[in-house]
Amino acid sequence: METAREYLVNRFRTDATALRERADGLVRGAKVAGPDAAMSRRMAEACDEVASMVQALISNGDAQAAVDALLALVPLLEQRAQQFAATPAVRSVYQGAATRIREVHEAEQRSLDALTATLDAAPHGDTDGALDGALDGVDAFADDELDDDDLDHDSRDR
Repeated sequence: METAREYLVNRFRTDATALRERADGLVRGAKVAGPDAAMSRRMAEACDEVASMVQALISNGDAQAAVDALLALVPLLEQRAQQFAATPAVRSVYQGAATRIREVHEAEQRSLDALTATLDAAPHGDTDGALDGALDGVDAFADDELDDDDLDHDSRDR
């Protein structure tokens, strides 16, 4: 089962790879609308930076702390976006990352809230049974509650 942190790291690394491939294609003469090869590489570097930020989050096994740590990245990403105000393509990477992290945070928080409610409602001493039932559809990354189709506005769409 993929954690929110792993999902985000993989997603931003995938975006970086796609942007580098785009840049390589442009260098080889491909004609595509959008940023030039140099800007595509700068955007890829920004995606790498975001992935590194997310990966650097310490995971101590506390799901609520992990979700809160993700959200704590948003102000930093918004600050990075402001630093690149003169470079809209790179700015959009940081803005898109902040948006994506908010969406993942919301999905994960809903999952944690549902799990907590299920466990709180379990008959005294039957948390194992309640936990088994609650986990059947709670994790956003185990049951496609949130997937790439839900997050179509990534950095390449900007």
